Amino acid sequence: MAEKEKKVISEEMIFLDKELTNQEDILNFIVKNAFENNYIDDKDKLLAAVKKRENEISTAIGYLIAIPHGKTDAVKSPFISLVRTSEKVKWSEDNDEMVKLIFLIGVPENSEGKLHLKFISQLSKNLLDDDFRDSLLNKKNNKEIFEQLSSIKI
Repeated sequence: MAEKEKKVISEEMIFLDKELTNQEDILNFIVKNAFENNYIDDKDKLLAAVKKRENEISTAIGYLIAIPHGKTDAVKSPFISLVRTSEKVKWSEDNDEMVKLIFLIGVPENSEGKLHLKFISQLSKNLLDDDFRDSLLNKKNNKEIFEQLSSIKI
């Protein structure tokens, strides 16, 4: 039951004002940190799952936000990571959508039901709120962002 104790949202998986300039670098950065923080046991598997989903349809949803996600047995404990980039980043070659807030959601293959869809739904509802979004774009430290994200009911 040890993996149940890990929180879906944690301060250690929030990264602010990173100088990352493209989707590839951002995804690699998050996956590397998920591995180092023991949320996953195989970086390549999660990266492949996220890229496969991204290739089906871009996860950029407007408002400077992208929500890439992957479901694979490489994920030991479900997590949501946030990277806020220092500058706007063009999310994919296929469209001109710019992003600055990237939420990567990792879900175990055998998780109960549609856990990742529930995460995405609740997160998306909150992100439609201008004040909520502005706050994420402007808060200065991980603790404040963590508290704000922790207020989302999943």
